[in-house]
Amino acid sequence: MITGNLEYLISSLPYLSFQDTEDTRSKVFSTLIKYAESSGQEKNVITIFDEEAAKFLTPSDYHLLCQMNLETIHKMIFQKNKNTVLAAFSKYVFAMKNDIKDLRMLRRNNSKQTSSKKGWLPIIPGNPLDEEIQLLKLQWNKLEALSIGHYTDFGALICYKLKLMLLLRWWSFDTDKGFGVFLQTIKKTEHGR
Repeated sequence: MITGNLEYLISSLPYLSFQDTEDTRSKVFSTLIKYAESSGQEKNVITIFDEEAAKFLTPSDYHLLCQMNLETIHKMIFQKNKNTVLAAFSKYVFAMKNDIKDLRMLRRNNSKQTSSKKGWLPIIPGNPLDEEIQLLKLQWNKLEALSIGHYTDFGALICYKLKLMLLLRWWSFDTDKGFGVFLQTIKKTEHGR
């Protein structure tokens, strides 16, 4: 059950598109930060989003919204949730994680059987950063499909938050730092540590 005017909140949020440009980042951050300016505290955009949504949600829906994060969205608690949008996305991510694990095992074994597996991930082989962005885009596309018919309900809010988290993850990537981690991983593998 939704209280308040969720339609107002959703329509006042910045438009999200799967882009990494300064203009896109600026629009998203500046709009969400305006919500927090009255408190005088510095907060991250997810906290701001959650606090604004709390004004229009029941305590149980708000608790669920705050529990959602990309690291645990595949867990059974989300897969079995009564909200069909959340459950469907959670199951999708769970299946994707299994496909990624299988893909890594095939690559480790230098197997060429990537096209024969049912449900295989449609990613173009490349460097780890490019492949991660492709995985984020697949998740984005799934959320786009799930959002059809959900414009001002709790399902729409779930899709919005998950999209926002996908963008923030993408925007947090640091090529130099990632390459350093990659080099450290290679050294550990070469030396057996």
